[in-house]
Amino acid sequence: MGQPRVNLKEGRKLVTLVVNLLVGLSQFFTITFLFVGWFWSIAWGGLLIIHSMQYREALQQRRQEAVATAAIEALTKDSILHRRDVKTLVKSHKQQARDKKTAQSDPKKK
Repeated sequence: MGQPRVNLKEGRKLVTLVVNLLVGLSQFFTITFLFVGWFWSIAWGGLLIIHSMQYREALQQRRQEAVATAAIEALTKDSILHRRDVKTLVKSHKQQARDKKTAQSDPKKK
């Protein structure tokens, strides 16, 4: 009878070699996709951080504009009242100045 070309031990070695090659190829493709996924997730994380920083700056700017608008409205509403107060203060100051002048000029006349 003829003898097989590949004996039992060599057959196991050949199967082991093929299995190891398949495992190596699958690891190569897996690692490649994992690295791509890893870099992809890092890129998205960076983009989200940049977006959140821009959003926070926009919120701060909107708040500052709202505060400035409220302050301007408050000043313009109070400015009418403030003008009235200033007018009365100016009138009273002028009256006091007149009274002082008249008081100073009266003793000199006597």
